[in-house]
Amino acid sequence: MGLKKSPSYRDYWSSFPEFRDAYISSLMPVKRFSWLLSNIHLNDNAIIPKKGEAGYDKLYKLRPLLTALSQNFERCMNPTREVSIHESMIKYKGRSSLKQYLPKKPIKRGYKVWILANKNGYCQKFQIYTGKSEDTEKSLGARVVKYLLNGMEDKHHIVYFDNFFNSVQLLEDLKAKNLHACGTVNPNRKLLPNFTSDKALKRGESQILTSNTNFGSYKMA
Repeated sequence: MGLKKSPSYRDYWSSFPEFRDAYISSLMPVKRFSWLLSNIHLNDNAIIPKKGEAGYDKLYKLRPLLTALSQNFERCMNPTREVSIHESMIKYKGRSSLKQYLPKKPIKRGYKVWILANKNGYCQKFQIYTGKSEDTEKSLGARVVKYLLNGMEDKHHIVYFDNFFNSVQLLEDLKAKNLHACGTVNPNRKLLPNFTSDKALKRGESQILTSNTNFGSYKMA
């Protein structure tokens, strides 16, 4: 059903041959599928924590499945030396408090997912973004990176990410855990070196600055 789309799931059992799917309709009656669709649950709704209570989780109903997927992704393949962290989008246009709008993404509306991937594109670990916490979160990018890299300390992986995540403080924290990192960075981040202004650099010129703690910064006009 994920590959062959129909306006309604009942069309797969339709009496009209143009809509009916012989394979799907042979597996079970439509009434059986409707019952399963309405009654299967992944978590116990009777003990779901309410908003404001300890353990409140916007993804509570899906949490067992998400946990199992994440554990299996990590178990099935060891990470390569080079890994990357980025944000991905799952397309969704319906009504949901978790839906995000990212105008610069190919998929502009949907669920945002933080992903740790190896150099072959395999998803090593993921976390679905459920929105800002009640307290203003100023270091969301750093928190995401640390969460996704948890358990990979002291193995000297090289992690790549973009300017949303990157900061000098994050690089220092990763270096203390024997994790190497490289990424673009916003020029307004704290503790960055003083580069030559854009006007003073000719097109194609570059500037490299290093700190006494072995951090390197590269700028190209």
